[in-house]
Amino acid sequence: MEEYKNNKPVIYRCDGVNCRKKKGKLLDYYIKKYKLKNKIEVDDMDCNNKCEQAPVMHLHPEDIWFSEKDLGTIVKRHILNK
Repeated sequence: MEEYKNNKPVIYRCDGVNCRKKKGKLLDYYIKKYKLKNKIEVDDMDCNNKCEQAPVMHLHPEDIWFSEKDLGTIVKRHILNK
């Protein structure tokens, strides 16, 4: 995985079967709410076998693995720096 794309942090979303089934719209919601479209990149990644935590995401370059329930905290602390 790349650390940055176009000098922006990247949130990778697991594209495994369980994560795809459970992938909600929460990331899209935060992107709109905080106007992050030009501040971050979002990309899919291969299954990482963390299915019990689905849907799983990974923030680069901070190297933070998280599930959707932690997304709000990740966005505020690591992207918005609040």
